[in-house]
Amino acid sequence: MFYSSSMKAMVDVLSNFNFWSILIAASFIIFIGFIFQRKTLIFADWEKVVVKIILYAALPALALKSFLIDIDTDYIWESIFIAILGLIFYTSLTFGSKYFFIGKSKSLQDTLGMSVAFSSAVYFGVMIIKAISPADQQQSIDLYSSLFLIGFWIFMYSAADNIMKKKRYNENEVQNSLLQEKQKTSFISMLKVFKNPVIIATFIGIFLWLFQLIPGVKVIHIDNTYYSISRIDKFIPGLSQVLGILAPLASPLAWFSMGAVLAKSQIKESFQSWLVWWATFVKNIITPLICVVLFIIFSLLLKTVIGKGITSLAFVLCVAIIASPTANTIVGYAIIYNKEPKIASHVGTLTILTSIITIPLWILISSAIGATGLFG
Repeated sequence: MFYSSSMKAMVDVLSNFNFWSILIAASFIIFIGFIFQRKTLIFADWEKVVVKIILYAALPALALKSFLIDIDTDYIWESIFIAILGLIFYTSLTFGSKYFFIGKSKSLQDTLGMSVAFSSAVYFGVMIIKAISPADQQQSIDLYSSLFLIGFWIFMYSAADNIMKKKRYNENEVQNSLLQEKQKTSFISMLKVFKNPVIIATFIGIFLWLFQLIPGVKVIHIDNTYYSISRIDKFIPGLSQVLGILAPLASPLAWFSMGAVLAKSQIKESFQSWLVWWATFVKNIITPLICVVLFIIFSLLLKTVIGKGITSLAFVLCVAIIASPTANTIVGYAIIYNKEPKIASHVGTLTILTSIITIPLWILISSAIGATGLFG
């Protein structure tokens, strides 16, 4: 029974036309970015402009849009569990991923640890799952991904930033470093992460989404349906269209940027380093495996609480998110803080190239597991 349902799930994925279409589309746009950079068809430092468009427009729009849906009380516990799972996962990897590189310098441990902890989540995993899923699941995918990535956004723009900017000294510099005043990270400086537009949009979205639980707030009457006053997309003219236009920009712009990153990197060197291969293996194989184990445990726990586990859609989505290549932001940190920038770029390059194979593989595996009785 389990075998047949798992095989059917895998066949459904492999026979899905959109599955192959999104992989080809992503690869083609990455290739275009590669050519544009190699042929210098774009102006210098264009990446800074693209990053600002993604960070200040596309991603906040995507985050807010994800929560502008009617709340389903039947799935409220699952939503809470997914958010908690994301926080546990990213807390564990942020502070524990360096132990995959024991024996290396502290500087290498920091850089490689952050490279395997944080993915280009929205640009690969989420987009592929959305492409292969029917229209009635699109809002659920946006909601699940936004909840799971709360920990991602908080830790990448706080702990990861602090870890990457932390100075590491060799033995000859230790004595001199002890004479310097120890830099303290104040509580106020940690709160700076909440100035990030993506995090602001996420928490505004969560507030508007949960506001619907208050009795008597469904007073907006449109087309014979009552909506909560927190469904601002239903009565503010143009808001839904603006969010709908900005949100999809993130992935193609990010893919184009990744192609340019590949063009600037030394691809041959990436393939020649065993340490880069090990980091890539940890990023693309071990971290998704950890995610699978965590989801199985929490799904069984949720079953004991409400009688049904985490949905297979949420499970497959989050595994695909974790299986995505190293986040460009981490490579940017390595360059800005001059902390092993070369090896960070190599890991970013190799995870992009190998994820074209490993993401579909993990989608197949998680779809097979998700079709069993472990998930809803």
